[in-house]
Amino acid sequence: MKNRILSLTVIFMFLMAGITFAGTVNLPRTGQTKCYDTTGIEIPCAGTGQDGEIQAGVEWPSPRFTVNGDCVTDNLTGLMWAKNANLPGYKTRWDKAIDYCNNLTLGGYSDWRLPNVNELESLTNADEVNVATWLNSQGFTNVQSDYFWSSTTLYGSMDDAWVAYMGTSDVSISFRVKSDHSSYTWPVRSGQQNSPDTTYPANIWKTGQTKCYDTANVEIPCTETGQDGDIQAGVAWPSSRFTDHVNGTVTDNLTGLMWTKNANLPDDEITWQQALDYIKGMNHGTYENFGYTDWRLPNRKELHSLTDFSLCRPSIPLGHPFNSVISDDYWSSTTSFYYPNYAWAIDMWDGYVSSHYKSDSSTYLWPVRGGMIQPSECSTWDQVISKYNTYVSGQIIWNDVISCYNQYVSH
Repeated sequence: MKNRILSLTVIFMFLMAGITFAGTVNLPRTGQTKCYDTTGIEIPCAGTGQDGEIQAGVEWPSPRFTVNGDCVTDNLTGLMWAKNANLPGYKTRWDKAIDYCNNLTLGGYSDWRLPNVNELESLTNADEVNVATWLNSQGFTNVQSDYFWSSTTLYGSMDDAWVAYMGTSDVSISFRVKSDHSSYTWPVRSGQQNSPDTTYPANIWKTGQTKCYDTANVEIPCTETGQDGDIQAGVAWPSSRFTDHVNGTVTDNLTGLMWTKNANLPDDEITWQQALDYIKGMNHGTYENFGYTDWRLPNRKELHSLTDFSLCRPSIPLGHPFNSVISDDYWSSTTSFYYPNYAWAIDMWDGYVSSHYKSDSSTYLWPVRGGMIQPSECSTWDQVISKYNTYVSGQIIWNDVISCYNQYVSH
């Protein structure tokens, strides 16, 4: 008993010295459960390091959605959506979409609004060939395989607004001209406002946008516009968004994820498989791993969580401590389900989400670790103690114990 108490005391003291605390929000899984080679052939996931193997993030609740009359609540995020995803029944320009939502009364509620880009993105499912078909099977009606407006303006080109594509495409999050293009309108309400809501496992966070613009690229007062800069829906970012550990790693205090401080480790563009192989090399000690052996290629939601939609070139929050952030595409571990020989990438220029050919395309790599990995080998305190004893026996390094403890805390 004395030895057990001593072990508990020692491990707690040392872990508190090196702990990376959980973030303000928990990122959800992308939905991907399968793995594919560079030609698009499905393969066993074990040892691939792909999204389908790791499945990082909060597990989706079952059922994911609850229908209540004309409204549908997302039990993952807490957002309430109009059941009919095609209101008013036809495509409109961006300003008309915002006005429609601002004046809508539905299901006894009159606080509907046009969703921001993070809210729209939360409806995507990386394990479906057609997101619209899947959403229609979940209780929604009239979800179109097409573009849906968000309330978020594209920074740097303010006559454009962000849209989400809900069909089969190699582009998921992109933008369209506010005054020239027509897209669909899908009203939303509720959700988080500044503070987290622990009722729901994966809260949506603010996009970073605080200003408003008309369709002619002119900044206007935000009050009662219904734009993203007016509503600013979502959990507020921590006052200190990033913690630089001065050891080559940086923790995002919004998500709890740890990133390499160098955002371009190989110092060159590489293919998707080369990116996965480089991560394996880090974990095996072939390349610098900064004391950790559980690095991975981030999935598309993890990469996108770094986006500040009030900036571009790069679209990373001001004051960030990272080095060598490239205003270009970065690989994710998530395969395009419709084109499985493609993988999703995030453009750090502005946050654009598109897929790239795995074999012939070369983009950048930004390793990540931490977050919620399920099933976890460190979900109980006894498992943490077991990991510590493995460290004492000399079989693993100390940072593996810290990683295990962080997983335990996240549970």
